[in-house]
Amino acid sequence: MSKQVELRTLWLVDGYNVIFADEEYWHLREEDLEHSRQRLTDALLDIAAHRDLEVYLVFDGQRGGRLAEEYMPAPHFHVVYTARRETADAYIERQTFLLRGSYRDVFVITSDGPEQSQISGNGAYRKSVRELLEEMAADKREQETVRARSGGRVSVAEQLAADSHAELERLRHRK
Repeated sequence: MSKQVELRTLWLVDGYNVIFADEEYWHLREEDLEHSRQRLTDALLDIAAHRDLEVYLVFDGQRGGRLAEEYMPAPHFHVVYTARRETADAYIERQTFLLRGSYRDVFVITSDGPEQSQISGNGAYRKSVRELLEEMAADKREQETVRARSGGRVSVAEQLAADSHAELERLRHRK
């Protein structure tokens, strides 16, 4: 039986790499690390919805003696806390190996040099944290432009992921 390839693109994001690289998240981290993680999650949820991405946001398992934890705040969006002794890098390397060939494209977002070399060997593409932050800012500007053109109103159809919109259109035109 052949393996079904997901049409969306997958992003595997090293969460603490982003938090420690960006001044906005860094200042929040000094006050409350959970707040930084939530702001990053919200920002990635936003771009993932607009670009129809599958995202794994991975944080090192530094939460006491806890076991690995994963939850999905939205479809196609996973927040992962690795097990106490597992690094986000190790988790991401394993996922790039396990998920290669299952998505149209797999991108690993990290600023860790050795990690970047390893993921290339697993068939994934590298995206630096700086590139991610630039892409998120560009997506926000694009959203603001759409809102401005529509007088501040955005239709429900414009907010849907591409696959959801296509399915609704298919149903609408069905006789």
